[in-house]
Amino acid sequence: MTSTFHGIEIGKRAIFASSTALSVTGHNIANANTEGYTRQKAITEASNPLTYPGMNSGKGPYQLGTGVDTKEITRIRDSFLDGQFRTQNEQLGYWSVKQDTLSKIEQTLNEPSENGLQAVFDRFWQSWEDLSKEPDSLSARAVVLSNGTALADRFNQIANSIDHLSQDLKNNISTKMTEMNNLAKQVSGLNTQIAKMVASGQEPNDLMDKRDLMIDQLSKLADIEVKPAAGGMVDIFIGQEYLVNGDQSSTLSFDSSNNQPLLNGQNISLKSGELAGMVDSLTQDIPSYMAKINEMVTVFSSEVNSIHAGANAMNLDDIKNRKIDPNAALERIPFFVSKNGSVPTTADDIMVNPLITASLNKIAAAQVASAGDAQNANQLNDLKFKVLSFSNQSTTLNQFYRTLAGEIGIKTQEALQMENNADMLVQQADNRRQSVSGVSIDEEMTNMVRFQQSYNAASRYISVMDEVLDKLINGTGRVGV
Repeated sequence: MTSTFHGIEIGKRAIFASSTALSVTGHNIANANTEGYTRQKAITEASNPLTYPGMNSGKGPYQLGTGVDTKEITRIRDSFLDGQFRTQNEQLGYWSVKQDTLSKIEQTLNEPSENGLQAVFDRFWQSWEDLSKEPDSLSARAVVLSNGTALADRFNQIANSIDHLSQDLKNNISTKMTEMNNLAKQVSGLNTQIAKMVASGQEPNDLMDKRDLMIDQLSKLADIEVKPAAGGMVDIFIGQEYLVNGDQSSTLSFDSSNNQPLLNGQNISLKSGELAGMVDSLTQDIPSYMAKINEMVTVFSSEVNSIHAGANAMNLDDIKNRKIDPNAALERIPFFVSKNGSVPTTADDIMVNPLITASLNKIAAAQVASAGDAQNANQLNDLKFKVLSFSNQSTTLNQFYRTLAGEIGIKTQEALQMENNADMLVQQADNRRQSVSGVSIDEEMTNMVRFQQSYNAASRYISVMDEVLDKLINGTGRVGV
């Protein structure tokens, strides 16, 4: 036989279960707009029935139920969808950095524009053509000097801008690594709290949400691998190295001497994420394009100097000296030099020879002892059409630069397209994840009404049982009274 108050107990458990479900629904509604929050659900199950022989168990061939229990409050989360989101998030981080770096290089070249290197080159060649028409004109020589200086300054500006971009990338790498170290430390701290609560039989859903949000943030920074560990904890790897090992976190650092990321002092290879994009930009993109610009400077200055300081090249002072002494030695002054006076080989080091800056007479426009001769100026003007030998091709200077600028533009557009694609895939993955884990206000309102009705019904049931018991206790044995 069952307890006299068996019905009251069933009603009480029903009220508690409905109340818990309403609280969970309210928690979901309150956090509908909270970043990283995962929808929760109260899981109920029928409580143990009266089955074993005893004073309170039934004698018939049946089990008498005892009501309902709330088994757990669980997060509605799919780890597979988390993995998809994080994989796409890594790609988004990588391509966003690559696109940003390439676009800044493209902006540095500033093509096509009046201030771009191509326009400065055109003005430089034009000034030699104008000088060839008036080789003894000081004003024409001043224009050659001005345009030559502008060309050298433009090379310097490009080199300095790209060098600043490199320094910015190094600073950003250090900043991002500090951010990763802080996130890893916080994840390991949450692992500790979660493990303690799991061991005590609790369900730290909100702490797990915080941890998952931090892991999402880590995934945009680097290609991480997340694995479940004992006690509700997770381990996080970069390659084969631990970033988070249970309640312990590791330290990322950057060796700026060789641009190598380190984890616990060990070299690691980053494949995706913002850090990988920064390292690849720093070690591949920038050096590759700067090498081509520097090669252009080397070939260009060498060709100009070979003509300007050629065996027969004469400036106005040479012409004056030859008129006095036909066998007088020629000065043979190079037009471009490095800042220490040697042959220029890099864009940051090229400049117009200070001797020419000090005296326009030092510009060698002639090849015979006549102020009206312009053979040298003509050769320098024709240099823009000359096919020259570069490391992997033979072409003109203008075409070499156009190819370089076009290549950077194409790479920038490709990176932008990859970034847009990655962003779209991230949004799709997040939408799929939110369709499972996100809070739907309409659904929660429906649940709220359902649980409210359950609560009301349970309360009414208790009222009925109270009336029954009242009749039993107060009415039994009072027949005829």
